[in-house]
Amino acid sequence: MTDTLHIPASIGAFQICSSESITGDASCRRYWRVVLEQGGTAILCRYPGPWRSVVKRDLEVLKWLGERNLPVPQILAGDAQNLWVLLEDLGPVDGEQALVETPSAARIERTIPLVDPLIRLAALPVRQLPPWNPSLDQAFLRWELTGFEMWSLSTATRHTAHRTLQPWFDKLAAVVAGHPQAICFRDFHLNNILLNTDGRVGVIDVQDLRRGPDTYDLASLLGDRAMPDLLTADQRQTIAEYWAEGVGATPGWQHRLEVTTLQRALKVLGTFAFLSARGLPHYQRWIPKTASAAAGLARSCGAPAEAITILLELAATGGSDVW
Repeated sequence: MTDTLHIPASIGAFQICSSESITGDASCRRYWRVVLEQGGTAILCRYPGPWRSVVKRDLEVLKWLGERNLPVPQILAGDAQNLWVLLEDLGPVDGEQALVETPSAARIERTIPLVDPLIRLAALPVRQLPPWNPSLDQAFLRWELTGFEMWSLSTATRHTAHRTLQPWFDKLAAVVAGHPQAICFRDFHLNNILLNTDGRVGVIDVQDLRRGPDTYDLASLLGDRAMPDLLTADQRQTIAEYWAEGVGATPGWQHRLEVTTLQRALKVLGTFAFLSARGLPHYQRWIPKTASAAAGLARSCGAPAEAITILLELAATGGSDVW
């Protein structure tokens, strides 16, 4: 797709008066906030050319969640053949911006509603989830960790550390895969949570919905790249306890959350490195804090000393010596 992509004058029953491009982060999809002739705004999404089956999947996921009272955008119109989707506009303010604009002492109250979609999702039986996406099973969790090996390590480090990292990653994936199972959004972080003017919380980017470890989405939220600057450790613990009470978490959830957060942090470090190498260098600024947090988690989870050293070095360099 090029920057001169023609915006349709209408989609379904909706007439489009004007449009403004929205940055889609690392997504291959493109987004616009459009003004509708009928009044109000909506989000127009365009998918890449070969993705017709993906459009169909994404619309099915949104419909399924909406029918179960999950706060996802309403589908206004969907044209899988022509790769256009028109969605309800949940507003321009995401969770990160909302917390930045909230005084520190009031951020707990502001964050608690962001967790409520996870409590609602946890109430849904896993067996009811259609098989749109592969589960976050041992193989998938281990595959997520390969990004760290491929993109966060220099060639020399990868050559010398593989005998330590590979068996540890194998074990980590197996442990997390053995946790109680729930339905997961998979990418539940502050930038995918929106708040409208009346405080209603909405969740976007939900197409990766799948079965996985019960603490995976909470780990994604509390381990968000911006969280250390927004909530203290005690505040994050309060949020975790609110989640645990809301979902009726089984004993041992604190340790499961810690281990899952470690797996997620390693996966995210690989993603940041990959995107930086791909020409999106702003992701590199998140690497030091994420690597430092991962090193602390690795230490408390009994990781090999060599793995902790690698994470500490990554925290110090930000990966600037890798690419």
